[in-house]
Amino acid sequence: MTKKQLAYLIPVLAGLVFCFYYVRTACLDVAYTDYVRLILSYLPDVMNPDKFLVPDILTRVPVTYLARIVNVKFFGYSTLFDISLGVLSLGLGGFAMARYMQRQGGFAMWILWVFLSVLYFGLNQWEMITNGTGWVCFLSISGFIGHFVLIDRIAASRGEVSGKDVFLLCLIPLVLDTLVAGPYCGGYSVILVLTYLGLMFREIRKKTYARETGHTRRNRFFAWFLSAAAAVGSLALYLWSNHFAVYEHRGATDRALLDVAKETPSFFVQFLLKAFASDVIGLNQVTGFMNRSENHMRMVYALGGLVILAYLAAVWLNWKMKITADTIFPLIMVLSGGLNHLLILVSRWIFMNPDYGMSSRYALQYKMGVIGIVLTFAMAARIRRSGVHAFLLTMAILVFGAGSLWTTYKELETAPYRKAYLERARKVGLNYRNEPDEVLAAQFQHSGAKVREALRILEANRLNIFR
Repeated sequence: MTKKQLAYLIPVLAGLVFCFYYVRTACLDVAYTDYVRLILSYLPDVMNPDKFLVPDILTRVPVTYLARIVNVKFFGYSTLFDISLGVLSLGLGGFAMARYMQRQGGFAMWILWVFLSVLYFGLNQWEMITNGTGWVCFLSISGFIGHFVLIDRIAASRGEVSGKDVFLLCLIPLVLDTLVAGPYCGGYSVILVLTYLGLMFREIRKKTYARETGHTRRNRFFAWFLSAAAAVGSLALYLWSNHFAVYEHRGATDRALLDVAKETPSFFVQFLLKAFASDVIGLNQVTGFMNRSENHMRMVYALGGLVILAYLAAVWLNWKMKITADTIFPLIMVLSGGLNHLLILVSRWIFMNPDYGMSSRYALQYKMGVIGIVLTFAMAARIRRSGVHAFLLTMAILVFGAGSLWTTYKELETAPYRKAYLERARKVGLNYRNEPDEVLAAQFQHSGAKVREALRILEANRLNIFR
């Protein structure tokens, strides 16, 4: 490993160490909330093929079956095992971006990478880190980022696309869509198809028609075409499996979208503005700020509006300054973040809560867009050293950086209280036979009767808190 490679890996390693420090401060080995559903569905017989070989298997994220088997057989169903998988999976995305930033070269890019690492490993996503059931979400996003980095490398090259690269471009979405991504594969596939269509269009527009160049151009066109077909085919497999799934949305409205839009059109605007504001600061900080006064609420909406403008500016700069001629990764990340915002609105408006889009569960999906915005402004400033581009980059670093650091600082303050909450849950769980359903429901954030049954399964098999 060269010194340059090590320099780009150090921020990732530091981010991993920081996240594990946070886990030690905030987490305890207690199965609660989403774990209750998993315990009732899959434990104790995690090797039972009848629970695995079901028509909607792809919606259940097959890779989690393997992780659950390992966890139960070797770690006594430890939530800390899942949490550790989540942190390590988050690190994989960091390593992929480190590779990308290393290719960009220069000391300024290394400094920018240090800043982006602070954003990437920030605690806006505390809920996903502490909720071990979400570890596969980190793996999904990291897989997407790694795939985008690979596409960027191939797109930036000038020669033919090798058979190995075509194989990887076709294999990665198949693996991610069928084994890892679950419902995340929808937005991922849309981004892939849009990217490949853009790259095919770029090959068509090339004006050089020499024999060798023409052959290379055709090679690259068909490489992108095959990759797009693989992305569509992988998504089709998931949708086929999803056809058999039955979903239950507790607390969802049965009203039609158009009816809600007619009666309360401001709901969707509020949802989006608050969600975009959470790109800068975390849910707890946003809600605490909004509750101070009506003016503070307006400031949150204004912040969300500014973030939307930053997204639009990033897309425009990628087109206007032809940044995609050198690197398409920033634009892919911007589009991914923006699409995630829209998909979350479409899938979560049914709960009629305008704050739903601010959940820290979605923070990493949003961070893709933030990273793309900062990278776009940096590339624009490098291409044309003007005051406007330098100002945009500086403001993006200050706003997103300050918001991330503030959120992380406040979450570190909150971490001991989260651990204390889990300590109380552990005590209640160990005494579950004598606790009323109301106490179990309040402490484990699930139906009291189901919590009792889940704890009975854990106790009978000496798992988790009963080890």
